[in-house]
Amino acid sequence: MKQIAILAHHNSISSDLFALLDYFEYCNVLWALQQPQAVAPLFHCYLVSPDARPLTLKQGVQLMVQPHAWQQADALILPAAYAYRRTELAALAAQSAAYYPGLRQAAANGSLIAASCTGTYSLAGSGLLDHRSATSSWFFKDVFQSLFPAVHLQLNKLLVQDGNLLTAGATTSYINLCLALTEQLAGEQFARQMAKIMLTDPNRTSQVPYMDLSIGQQHNDTLIKQVQAHLTSHLAQPFALERLSEQFHLTKRTLLRRFKAALDDTPLNYLQRLRVEQAKRLLETTNAPIEQIVLQVGYEDVSSFRKLFLQYTELTPGQYRQKFTQGESFNCCPAEQVSRIGRK
Repeated sequence: MKQIAILAHHNSISSDLFALLDYFEYCNVLWALQQPQAVAPLFHCYLVSPDARPLTLKQGVQLMVQPHAWQQADALILPAAYAYRRTELAALAAQSAAYYPGLRQAAANGSLIAASCTGTYSLAGSGLLDHRSATSSWFFKDVFQSLFPAVHLQLNKLLVQDGNLLTAGATTSYINLCLALTEQLAGEQFARQMAKIMLTDPNRTSQVPYMDLSIGQQHNDTLIKQVQAHLTSHLAQPFALERLSEQFHLTKRTLLRRFKAALDDTPLNYLQRLRVEQAKRLLETTNAPIEQIVLQVGYEDVSSFRKLFLQYTELTPGQYRQKFTQGESFNCCPAEQVSRIGRK
């Protein structure tokens, strides 16, 4: 029986904790069906807390923890936490500090250590990810890079393994993380069967198609916010840095410097991101041909825009439309509509 410890704390996302517990219990159910002669379950998955006391989550739910020697578990998981601002994300390391000696011990013993979404901040705070490759939640990339510059961040990846350390990207990527742990602890065939049960694509490898490029870094430069608003409302117009700087009474050098300080980007690159994001929305919600969409977002050369779109999404416009639309309806979350005519 493989031991899996979930290193939670009071700020952990409750749905993630229950989902992890449920997933490995599903594994035990499948294992029991396949191995009726087995005496023990495949996995023993349990919660621990930094102070070995019961957890009281944000919603007021209280969870008991188990006094296991979790440092000796076969796999340890740091789940996501409620943290959306720089101060909150930075605080995750302090909240998890009590785990760090045990994590280092487990890493040295060869245990698998995994983290997903904002849980990667807790793992990075231990120092174990220094000079290692990792991924994390893509919409907090600037904060992660500033807090942990020694980590080789690969945000285009949904799942990254470097030695015995596994990290996963945003939100539901924890499912792929669970499948990866299952593969290494129970074999590839069993993991593939679990992927089918979970209705999850085990070959999902990239976060890039899901990134919303319009979600930018928060800042307090009021003038640059005005520049951003102007670019958003004029994204189809030809871009000229000199004209833009004159409009906001800045020199080109000052505009570039302040834009870089606020957004870690240039005005042109920012505009390209906005154009790609608008093209994505049009591909998702209209039947307009790509040639028309390209004109609507300020380009004339379809070939050049295809290259730009591929650079930002790792998909061609046609592949993107196929992936994120459903037939002719363009519903966000399509469900099969069942007619009740003639039913009693």
